[in-house]
Amino acid sequence: MAQNFTSNITFDGKTALAVIVPALRRDGMHYEVNIKGYPRFYMTWTAMDRYDVVAPAPKLPYALVLAVSDAIEAEERR
Repeated sequence: MAQNFTSNITFDGKTALAVIVPALRRDGMHYEVNIKGYPRFYMTWTAMDRYDVVAPAPKLPYALVLAVSDAIEAEERR
């Protein structure tokens, strides 16, 4: 299983450090995402062909969700 990783993400003109922790669960790979100033949330691959927040989802800026999705995809390509 992959190890945790960090990524500097940019959204809405702000830059933030995201700490992303992968975890293999019965229903597939999930990623725990920790960003200072936002509640912890989890993401997984969806039918929309990208990573999205798993319910129950806190209110997050959509640009933040897309930036984290791009960071996870970039890490997987490595």
